[in-house]
Amino acid sequence: MKKIVLILALFTATYLQAQNVNEKVQVESSGVWYEGTILKVDRDKGEFYVHYESWGDGSDEWVTPDRIKKYEKMPLAKFKVGDKVEVEYGMVPEPATIIEVGENKYHIKYEKSLLGDKWVSEGKIKKL
Repeated sequence: MKKIVLILALFTATYLQAQNVNEKVQVESSGVWYEGTILKVDRDKGEFYVHYESWGDGSDEWVTPDRIKKYEKMPLAKFKVGDKVEVEYGMVPEPATIIEVGENKYHIKYEKSLLGDKWVSEGKIKKL
């Protein structure tokens, strides 16, 4: 047990040293990776205060090391926020709008409000 704690402590210390204020990173939120910037580092708690690019300051938050990774330029998305698309609901194609773009996923909102919204992969979307 002591070996595991020591290994974890060494890994965390090494990992924390690699993350600095103003460093661009990718931040995980609800299973999707977003571009962000480290604003503050709390080395005692092992946490990072991050700002999500293209989001308001109200979305800034403290995250643990498992929710950030080295910044890698994201590939250009096929769809963008506001695009009108068609996404299957069950087996029926339904009109929807892209409301958020993640890494290899899109957050869509169906036009029929009762159907709600969900995250879908690019392959399940057709442009209208």
